[in-house]
Amino acid sequence: LIFAGCSSGESDSTSGSNGGVTKLSYWVPFSGSDGEFMQDMVKKFNSSQDEIEVEFMNNNWEDYYTKFKTSLVSNTAPDVAVAHVSRLGELLPTEKLESLDDLAKEADLDWSTFGENQLDAVTREGNHVAVPLDTHAVIMFYNKTLLKDAGLLNEDGTIKMEQGAEGFTEMLRTLKDELPKGVSPMVIGSNNVFSFWIWHALISQQGSTYIQDGKVTIDTPEGKEAMNLLKTWLDEGLIQADIGDNSYDIFKTQDAAVTFSGVWATGNFETEESLDFAAVPFPQLFDQPGAWGDSHTIVVPKQDDKEKQVAAVKFADWLAENGQMWAKAGHVPVKPSVIESEEYKEMPYRSDYAKVMDDVNYMPENNQLTAINDAILESLVKINYGQSSVDKGLKEAQKKVEELNEK
Repeated sequence: LIFAGCSSGESDSTSGSNGGVTKLSYWVPFSGSDGEFMQDMVKKFNSSQDEIEVEFMNNNWEDYYTKFKTSLVSNTAPDVAVAHVSRLGELLPTEKLESLDDLAKEADLDWSTFGENQLDAVTREGNHVAVPLDTHAVIMFYNKTLLKDAGLLNEDGTIKMEQGAEGFTEMLRTLKDELPKGVSPMVIGSNNVFSFWIWHALISQQGSTYIQDGKVTIDTPEGKEAMNLLKTWLDEGLIQADIGDNSYDIFKTQDAAVTFSGVWATGNFETEESLDFAAVPFPQLFDQPGAWGDSHTIVVPKQDDKEKQVAAVKFADWLAENGQMWAKAGHVPVKPSVIESEEYKEMPYRSDYAKVMDDVNYMPENNQLTAINDAILESLVKINYGQSSVDKGLKEAQKKVEELNEK
């Protein structure tokens, strides 16, 4: 649940060089429009040159990482594949992913052309283990019409409010007083993964995380501060209770003025012509900027055919260099040169939240991260439902994660 969603396909990793063309099998876990955008990129790459041919294979998201990890340990992996930064901690212990620095030299990949935050996320002991492709993060969307009618929109289209958690909460209170009946000040997924993502963003803004130097740090003053803020919004009716995946539709139909959602929602909201909205980085409510986020990266499994590995890195670099195509899905390109290009700047909304690539605080690396995140989410949802106090819920999460972290 914690990771971004993604469709089906089968793989044949036996393709290789043939008639001067290096064939690569490429696995991805994308569903919906993400898969379509990536397939279009592969088609364009294949038509842009005649040395490398990439065979696109979209896999079912639910079991993608199980399938990919199994392929690694059984030496049946594809030639190149997508992996989230957050999953590297589970994949690297297989010792089946190639370190990319030597390959990058042969492929003429220049690491300095990538965003520093994203590059740091794929660097281990000074070595690059993946090529970053994007940043996808939770950002803030707001309905400009509703905020203007409530007297909360500045002339430049920004929200009129004081900085910090209290200023943001007061803005929501004003919306509650001024909005038409039946319209909520804010909507978030209160019974799904968004509770975890928002909690993570708020603790990161206080300089904290939930596993640090091998120590579990959930039941902390920072963790309580973040959860108390979420509970304040719920208890005062500033956000609706028991909201799941329908948070997208509630904002899109203009039944909520503000939402925290993923960058991938941008394309969805764009389809509603009557919706006049803004998309901006996650607001700074505590001491420092911070947002939950992840990155798709390109990894290269170990194999004997070095020519194919170099070709895989060339392909990965091409994907990053052509990030404006991937940005159609809402993702933030990983190369500053793409973000600064006229083509990207002309895309609606994307430039307004591109700064989030610097604000993202990646989740801690752990080989039990999926189970750990799900355990935290379970406790946070109990707090949201009033089934547990903040103190009790975070203590419960602390204990469960400590047990998982020992495995």
